[in-house]
Amino acid sequence: MAKKKTPRILVVDDEKEIREITQAFLILNGYEVNTAENGEDALNKLLATRYDVLITDLQMPKMGGIELLEKVSQIKSDAVTIVLTGYAVQKSDFSREPFAHLCKPFSHNQLIQTVEQGLKDQQLRQKL
Repeated sequence: MAKKKTPRILVVDDEKEIREITQAFLILNGYEVNTAENGEDALNKLLATRYDVLITDLQMPKMGGIELLEKVSQIKSDAVTIVLTGYAVQKSDFSREPFAHLCKPFSHNQLIQTVEQGLKDQQLRQKL
């Protein structure tokens, strides 16, 4: 029987505490997790490594989440995108609509449910 691949997640947030707490919780739930502190750093990691899920804040220095999602769309990444934000967002803000939005503060259960649903959705799309 083939070993099931552990989903790889990239967490992008300029707030170190949020990055580290989110990373730790995802690791406890069996995911392989890397972090980036801004969109520029995240884009470099996305170009070097394939990720199944991208979790990004919107408001960050150097490159924010909206610009990062535009770049992800251009590099044809099939990563599930989840936006973390403390601000109201409009659908028109995005050229590539994220799979989900989570408002800060979010519960760890909300995070895990959203990641799991995104991965299920991704598997269905890959089968089509």
